[in-house]
Amino acid sequence: MYGSVILDLDQTLVDSQRLEPLRRRRRWREVYSRIPTLSPFKGVPELLSDLHDDEILTAVVTSSPSSYCHRVLDHFGWQFDVTVCYHDTQEHKPDPEPIRLALDRLDVVSGDAISVGDAARDTLAARAAGVSTVGAFWGTMERTELRLSNPCFSCETVRDLRRVLGLAC
Repeated sequence: MYGSVILDLDQTLVDSQRLEPLRRRRRWREVYSRIPTLSPFKGVPELLSDLHDDEILTAVVTSSPSSYCHRVLDHFGWQFDVTVCYHDTQEHKPDPEPIRLALDRLDVVSGDAISVGDAARDTLAARAAGVSTVGAFWGTMERTELRLSNPCFSCETVRDLRRVLGLAC
């Protein structure tokens, strides 16, 4: 079992695909107003609750700005021990700097952590930081690229992730 779990936000915890065109155009006011239309992927709320109950440290590492990240987390009432967002680092995924910052903030070593993400850049960043990787195929929009990034574990569902993490299903 891992002592800490690092999770990407978009397309890993929440299905935010419909907001992507607005995000690309940096229409943040419209994005923020549509956060209530987002849905968590099946099993995510229960997973986060169980991680918290089992006292497993959690972090969100996202390439999104902190104002967006915190609005999404607040909307769902999700508590994380650490967040690392776009403006927290000079370099961004696939560079390992965001993952390393999360490890530092969590005060854990890379071998005690596992990172879950829907994109190849998530796998590459975590691997470069020495962290085990999970490909979250339940929300990916780049299935082939994620598979080619060769994550340690490939999970089609959150239920599969629970098995990897050693949590009861």
